[in-house]
Amino acid sequence: MASEFSAGAAGAGLRASLTAAIAYDEICCTCRVEITFTAQAIILSGRVPPAAALRARQIIREIVGNAPVWDRTIWL
Repeated sequence: MASEFSAGAAGAGLRASLTAAIAYDEICCTCRVEITFTAQAIILSGRVPPAAALRARQIIREIVGNAPVWDRTIWL
């Protein structure tokens, strides 16, 4: 089953855009937020402060739009 988030070149570009936006954000750059793409949602994971987890969700909403985001982070 193909994922709508990782379909070909568009999926690779989306993954690169999200990864870069989160990695270079001034709140998220101090921790490692991991992003996983599935057919159902974009999943955030890692051990991060609450502000970084919330900011990562906000960045994803700004770039992707109304895609489901599951937050499986452990807040420090």
